[in-house]
Amino acid sequence: MGKRLLALLMVMVCLTPSVAFAAVAVDASFVILDGRSAVHYSFQVPGEEFVLLEYTGPKESGKMVIHAENDHRFVGDIPFYYSNMGGKVRLTVRNLENRELGKGEATLLAAPGYQAPKGQSNAKVKNFVLEETPEGFSYSFEAEGTDYMILHFRNKQQTGEKPVFPDENGVYSGKVELPLTYARTLSTVQIRNGKGTVKAEETVRKGFAPPPAPQKKEGRLSGLVVCIDPGHQENGQPFSEPVGPGLTGKKTGTTGMAQGKVTLRKESIVVLEIAFRLRDVLEAQGATVIMTRERQDIFHTNLERCQIAEDAGAFIMLRLHCDTRENSKKQGLSLYMPLNSDYAKAVAGKEEYRQMGQIMLDCTKVSAGYALDTSTGTVHQSDQFIGNNWAKMICFLIELGYMSNPEEDYLLSHPVHQQRLAEGMAQGVYEIAVFRGLIEE
Repeated sequence: MGKRLLALLMVMVCLTPSVAFAAVAVDASFVILDGRSAVHYSFQVPGEEFVLLEYTGPKESGKMVIHAENDHRFVGDIPFYYSNMGGKVRLTVRNLENRELGKGEATLLAAPGYQAPKGQSNAKVKNFVLEETPEGFSYSFEAEGTDYMILHFRNKQQTGEKPVFPDENGVYSGKVELPLTYARTLSTVQIRNGKGTVKAEETVRKGFAPPPAPQKKEGRLSGLVVCIDPGHQENGQPFSEPVGPGLTGKKTGTTGMAQGKVTLRKESIVVLEIAFRLRDVLEAQGATVIMTRERQDIFHTNLERCQIAEDAGAFIMLRLHCDTRENSKKQGLSLYMPLNSDYAKAVAGKEEYRQMGQIMLDCTKVSAGYALDTSTGTVHQSDQFIGNNWAKMICFLIELGYMSNPEEDYLLSHPVHQQRLAEGMAQGVYEIAVFRGLIEE
């Protein structure tokens, strides 16, 4: 990525005339989304499929990775939730390596009938409570004798503020939706008076709601059981386990995990999101899927995860992880399989195991758009991973990308890229099942 911008057109409309972007005039049309003022954008960046779009409005700002559906053209709308007073909107387009590609500007008009809040807005804030929701967070507090206060929030993806008002009992309460904020991202929330002085401050994470399971279907994977093991957990604990059957020694598990260089997301939530997409793809093809965890607030040791797969009768276990390196330019996928454990030897010979690992890695690479060469990652056989050694079925630990690399960090949280990874792994399951003679091609 990072190709030279050849053409960049943007339309930004909200009760305004045509707006030129990057000195190229385009037609404009009026846009209202859900009764809110909005900015409509349309631009083309040859050679780029994903870009970072940043915007700054009167009372809110945000950034999001967007995907070009066709011909490298990016089209969409940005609703403005907190900018009723109107004002300038500035947009910046960057590639995923943070190189600026272009800028644009539009004007939001004040909402019809908008009036700035008035009255008493300075008091001590009491009983300030925040609770996470799948959409953002809820709040409640008291500020005796006030007519309104200002709620301000900020996180890595969104910033905004709005006036809030008490009920008949003098209690402030409500919900804030954060559509651009990733699940489990930490927000700082402040209650300010009318002059902007901070009266209270707390933090809260955006919640995560597991998607509902799809309806079971018949398909090419019918009769196969697959265990998906989303790596890590949000609040890990240190533990010690034997290295593996037929191997000597113990290892102490660590609570560390990869974290996004730019998103600051934890590996545990990224792989959980991908795991649910993989579940849905597999079940749509007829497989029976068991997951070692479906939440962040759960703890399993490596041996417990392997036991879940064994109890389910899984023929394959896919352990999903993300990688990290000090070198932020490092990219690609890697796959690890067991080598000398007694359980691994009972599953397959070393060469056959390696062939299956190569099938899985190649299928995932092709689907996610990586070249099929060693520069984008290789397969490894070793006794390094306890969770591989204790598996009584085919088992792979798949590093799905480097969160230390800004581009892959962004992509690992984008639904399109996550779906491609899931579809690639599902194809790998199918081809391995054919390779093992479990199903006919």
